[in-house]
This record gives sequence, C-alpha cells and structure tokens, in this order.
Amino acid sequence: MKAINKDIETTAGYIFPFEGGKHAATIISLPYRADTWQDAGSVALLTFKEIIFNIIKYERVVLIIDPKISYDIVKQFTHPQITILREYYNDSWARDNTPIFLKNDSEVIGVDFGFNAWGGEYNGLYQDYSDDNALSKNILLDLRIPRFAKKDFILEGGSIHTDGEGTLITTSECLLSKGRNPHLNQSEIEEILKKTLNVQKIIFLPYGIYDDETSGHVDNIACFLKPGVIAVATCENKDDPQYERSKRDLEVLQHETDAKGRKFQIVEMPLPEVQYMSEQESAALKPNDKAIARIPNRRLAASYINFYMSEKFILLPAFNDKNDKINKQILDDFYHGEKEIIQIPSRSILLAGGNIHCITKQIPFSDEIEIEPKEIK
Repeated sequence: MKAINKDIETTAGYIFPFEGGKHAATIISLPYRADTWQDAGSVALLTFKEIIFNIIKYERVVLIIDPKISYDIVKQFTHPQITILREYYNDSWARDNTPIFLKNDSEVIGVDFGFNAWGGEYNGLYQDYSDDNALSKNILLDLRIPRFAKKDFILEGGSIHTDGEGTLITTSECLLSKGRNPHLNQSEIEEILKKTLNVQKIIFLPYGIYDDETSGHVDNIACFLKPGVIAVATCENKDDPQYERSKRDLEVLQHETDAKGRKFQIVEMPLPEVQYMSEQESAALKPNDKAIARIPNRRLAASYINFYMSEKFILLPAFNDKNDKINKQILDDFYHGEKEIIQIPSRSILLAGGNIHCITKQIPFSDEIEIEPKEIK
C-alpha cells in the first residue's frame, strides 16, 4: 500500500536508521547559485552528474531541480532510475534542507526541522532561506510520505549521524552554536533529539573541521562505518589548528560507549593537505551582499569523512592528494568487498563549502514507498 499525505502527531515507534543500510532512494538537488557555485553551477554539474549516475547503478535518485534551472539541463537526467521533482530551494545542500527520515517495520516518515542557512542572523551563509525552509514539506507532499513537523527546532542532517541502534553523534561546536537554538542548553537539546529521533544516547564531540562554515558539522569529522565502529578525520601536522581538534575528538570517543554499552572501534582517516580557494576559482563566482564572500586563499574544509554510503557502495571524495589512495584503501580493507568504494574528485563541491555527503540524503527502504519517474516539465 502506498504511503499517503498526512501530518503525524508523534515519531514514537520509529527509528533513525543507519545510513549504510538499504535505501529506497537518494535525494540530490542540482546547483545553480552564482555566489556559491562556479559559473552558476555549470562546473559542479559535471561532478553532480558523475555522482548521480554512479548512484543509479544501485538505487533510485530523487532529483530536485529548481524551476529557475533550464530545461536543457533537466533533460540531461532523463533516466528510468531518476525521479525529477520541480521545487524551489535556495541552495543545493540536500543533506541539510531536506527531511530526516525515520522508519518502522512498514513505514517511512519524514521529520521536518527548521532550517536557517547554518546560523540565521548570527552567522548564516545567506539571508533568504525561505525556500530551503519550505523544501522538506514540499518533498514529502510530492513523495506522499507522512510528515512530522518540528519547525521550532533548527537542525541540519549533516550535524548528526547515527548507528541505527540508538546512538547519535554530533558536535558541541555546531549544536551549541548561537546560530542554532540559543534559547536551549545542551540537556534540553539532547531531550528534543532523543524524543524526536528516538535515540537513547547522544555523544557530543567538541569540534568539527577547522573553519568549516557549517559551524563544525559532524559529517566532516566523524561517522559510523557500522554499529560500534566510528571513522574519524585525523590531522598529521601538529602545527595545524586541526591537529588538536581531532585529538580532542578522539579522546572523547576512546572513553565513550554506544547505547548498547560497547566500546568503539575507531578507524582513523587522515585528512588531505590543507587546500585553499584560488583567485581563478573565486573569480568564477558572482558576489552577493546577502551571502558570505568566497574570496581567494580562503581555507577549504576538505575531509574524506564527507562520503556517502548505502548498503552496497560508498562515494568517497578525492582531492588530488597523497591521502586519496590511502583512505580508499582504509575503506576497502574495512569492508572487504561488502561495499564498492567509488572515489570521485569533488573539488567543485568543496569550493562551495561542502562535499559528497552534503549534497545527498538517503530515504530508507520500505515496501510502502513507491517512487516512480515523473514527466519532466
């Protein structure tokens, strides 16, 4: 039976699944902002296309395309494994401005949290985020997935990660930022997350990646490889500010246990050499006084942790760095062929402030979900 449009009163009885399980589909939104994406997204579009056509070898992609994007671009994605939805959004970070999906034995629901462009008036990245804030509701209506509204709480999908067994990791740097929910203390934030996402234990790591414009999203510093196993981005240069940040996060995890009382196995994934935006890359952007400036020599928050995983694959960033091969081998050795590790050069996404994980959002599998191709308009 197909899911139907409805708002629901509670998330009780649903779980927040591990990303590395089976998906019904992956949500991606195409880039178009001229102040964020080189040449209004035309450079990054090639990387997005590579990501999308790798994913559809395994599962459906729900591709969100803003009506401002031309039909000539839209028609490039005509494929039976791609469902195209025309919806307005302010920027194409599907990890953060689309629903967080929960499921029970038979049904998937979407939680619609508030979105304020990673900090609102305090330190948000752009001032008009109304379309982003409305996007989750619109997607759920399009896909006929029940919605739980929690708009009074600001939360992005990249700021949390779960093992699917009751443990959630995040960073204090992000969730306790004055740009998120400054009227709440840590205990109150924990209570809301536990009740809404039905997790039993929340681990606050002190830091994300240095100078990450999201205020330190956890999906750039640490993630679960499977329940009981966490990958952490580590820094080899003691003179880099990131060295102490990663060290502190490791110390927290080494003394923690998950919701089931297990000590963590920690897999260290070394960061690439520090990268910066070039003058040429900055010149390919159109400045906007209502968004942050992306200027030459700006430090970029590059991390291999910002990969996207499903039941059978991982899409891993590459940075033309000596650690590209090392990190691919780390994941190959860990999964022993259980997941195909596909490495994709992703600097065009990094320049805009994120990476592969930031532009993707998984919809967990359920027999109740029927996502079909739609006519392109």
